[in-house]
This record gives sequence, C-alpha cells and structure tokens, in this order.
Amino acid sequence: MKRYRYSFMLLAVAFASVLFCSCSKDDTPRMSEEERLALKAKKFVYDYTGEAYLWRDFIDPSIDYRTAAGPVELFDQMKYKVLDKWSYVSDNSQAEMENFQGVYTTYGYFLAMGSFTNMPDTYFAVVAFVYPGSPAQKAGLKRGDIILTLEGEKLNSANYSQLYYAPSINIGLGEYTPQGIADAGKSLSITAVKMYEDPVVEARVIDAGGVKAGYLFYAGFYEESHQKLAQVFNMFKEAGVTELILDLRYNPGGNANTPPYLASLFAPESVVKGRKVFLTQTWNSLYMDYFKKQGDDMNSYFIPGIPVNLNLNRVFVLATGATASASEATISGLLPYMDVITIGDATYGKYCGAALLYPMDNKGNKDVEIGNWLLSLVVYKFVNAEGYTEFKEGIPADHIVDDTGLLQGIQLGDAADPLVAKALEIMGGTKSEAAPQTALPQNLEMLPRMPVTPSRGGYNILMDRLPLQNR
Repeated sequence: MKRYRYSFMLLAVAFASVLFCSCSKDDTPRMSEEERLALKAKKFVYDYTGEAYLWRDFIDPSIDYRTAAGPVELFDQMKYKVLDKWSYVSDNSQAEMENFQGVYTTYGYFLAMGSFTNMPDTYFAVVAFVYPGSPAQKAGLKRGDIILTLEGEKLNSANYSQLYYAPSINIGLGEYTPQGIADAGKSLSITAVKMYEDPVVEARVIDAGGVKAGYLFYAGFYEESHQKLAQVFNMFKEAGVTELILDLRYNPGGNANTPPYLASLFAPESVVKGRKVFLTQTWNSLYMDYFKKQGDDMNSYFIPGIPVNLNLNRVFVLATGATASASEATISGLLPYMDVITIGDATYGKYCGAALLYPMDNKGNKDVEIGNWLLSLVVYKFVNAEGYTEFKEGIPADHIVDDTGLLQGIQLGDAADPLVAKALEIMGGTKSEAAPQTALPQNLEMLPRMPVTPSRGGYNILMDRLPLQNR
C-alpha cells in the first residue's frame, strides 16, 4: 500500500481571464487592481473550501464568491458553524506560519481569567505558567500571580485583551486570600518580544514513597521541540523512572506530527517497535473516494526509530477544559495500547485536524499576488485504532480534581499540586502532601478561556497543494 503524503498534484485554480482583465468595451466598468486581487483571494477561499472542507456537504450551493464582501466574509458564509469552531482565514500568512513553529510576539505567559461576581464587568487574570526566558519570567511573574489592573484601570471587557495584544503593558498585581483578592500594592512593566515559546516548560523526577515518577509539563505540540523531548525522556530513563505524569492541562495542541512522536517516547516497546497504528484520518467523501482509488495510507504510526523509549504500561495525563486537539489526539492514540489515567477535568473536545493552505499559482508556487492569505481549514477527523472519535464533549476525566493549586500559587510539578498529588496517590507514592482543596470565596469565579486569547494550538498539517482539481 502506498504511504499517504502531502505532496500531491497541484490544485488547478483556474481564474477566468474575463474576470481579471480590463474589458475592451467602453461601457463596461473596469476592475481596479485592488478589486482584482480581492476577487482572486475570494476565489482561493471558495475553491479550497469547496473541495477539501470536512463539512463540504453542508455548504450552501447558492453562495456566490463574487458578491461576498471579502475572503473572511465569504468563509463565514461557507463555514459549518454547527460543528466548526476552529477553521479561519488570515491575511497574515507569515505570522500564522511562525505560530505553527511556536514563534509568537508575546509576553510569554498563559493566563486564566476570573471575575468578581459582586462587581459587574470586572475581571482578574491569574498567571497559569510562564515560558522559560520570556519577558514575563524576566519580570518575575510566576504561576499563581494575579493581575488586577492594566495601565491603572481595573480589568474589564473593554481592556483585558491588551494583556495579549498591546506591545507593552503596565500591570498592577493582587494577592489571593481566603476572603478574596486584595491589591498587593505592586506593579510591573513588560514589553512583548518575538520569541519561540519552548513548550517543555517543566521536567523533573519526583521521588515519593519509593516511586520514581517522571513529570513533564508540555505546553504546545511543535516539531521544533522533538530534540528536547528526547533529552527529557533520556533523563527520565537514566533516573530509573517507572511512572510518568504528562501534564497537558493548558496545552491547546499544535503540529499533527508531534503526538505520535511524544507517545512513542514512553508507550509499550512492543507497540512502538511494531509500528502500530496511532491514528487514522477520515476526510470528506470526495477525498476518501480519491484516497481509496489511489491506495493511499491514511494512518499515522508509532515510530520504531525513536531515540529513547520508557516502555511503560500506563501514563497519568493531567487535563482540563484547556486540553485540546493534538493533546486529545495523544490521549486518544494511546488508549488502545496502554492504561491512560486522566486526572483533572474533561478535555476541550476537538477531534479534528486542520490543513494550513496557501494560494498557489498555475506553476505550483505560492501565489505572490495574494500570498499574504492563508486558510486554516478543518479537513479531517482523527480516529484511534478502536474507532474512537467525535468526542464533542471532550475526553472525560477518570478522576475529577479541581485545579485549585493555581490560585494557591503551587508551582508546576510540586507534589502538593492537587492533580499531581492524585497521580502520586494512585501510584502508591504518597497521600499526605496535597494542599487542601478549598472552595473559592463567593465573590470570585474562574471563567472559561476567553475568546480573545491568541489563536494557538490545533492539530495541524501544512499542505501546499491539494490532491484534486477543484470540481
């Protein structure tokens, strides 16, 4: 059987010259250069979505790309909003590709948002973790720190997005008490920088009650992290680790090539060396018919040539509602082959993979005229070796444990963290080190991840071509 590759024949996007060329008749309106390029960009979105979209059968056939206000508005018409919360169009392809590789203009923190229930439209932000070497870390921020004000004003719906997007900020800090959050009387100024956000944030060996457990906090799936992951697992092996805690509680996903790589570092040796199926891709009916005729292999596999393998029979995965996409693919792909014990809460519920698609010219090169556009399009759902997929409500937790260590400032990998402590308890290591879980004061509420949080994660592949001619 032929191995499926993302190196297909060029999608022939044929643009009728009558649409783009000036007409010879004096009474026919001439198309400006701006209008011509806008029409070309809309045609790109229309053709690619109409062919490769997982939910192409739900696209309204009456949609006319020529009358749409722009590429973004056109895609909004074509998008299947009942299920698709993830596909989008961008006019900044360079930034999107940098993000695919883990490079962002950032302060280097991940924030959890909360609100004061007794003060309308008033928020607070809690630092969940900071990336190594980031402006946030250099400013002294750490897990559990609370942001109360921005530029001297309380956080609210009008200004909180600047915690992500402003080029520089001045923030006022708070402190958590059993009665609520008080002003700490301290402020910091931070300037964003463009940097690679190293997803290997914390790795250590926890020796508790005679159990040697490797702990890895992994924040995003990037191929650029493979070498460091191998180093971490080699360290675990040399230390004699017999259990693994994989902390994905804030990991939104990333590159689709990384989940089988990460899983192969610790899955049972027989599974890895046997190159067992990790996940299978299911595209729309048009593409599945094409792949079947071509004899293409739609599977991804465990990697026999992995640099190191711990040969474990179980893994403890720490998860929350922010655990998404490639993180869920990792859990799903492992379920048929080892005991995956999930601790925390149900995951986000993204069982789909997206392709990052450029507009191409008729020579098979990136179209320089509209090359600033990029389409992140859901093109398949992933299915594990037992047929498990479409977990719309997320992958449920085996042991529900609240992430109360966050506001208490318990650092990642600390045995006192409630999620880590639960894993150690199940291992038989310790039952006494967990910090007590206490309910939040009535005037505080933690919120779901808010919509302006920078677009990250996913379960993404990069494709410069589509297999079929548009039909």
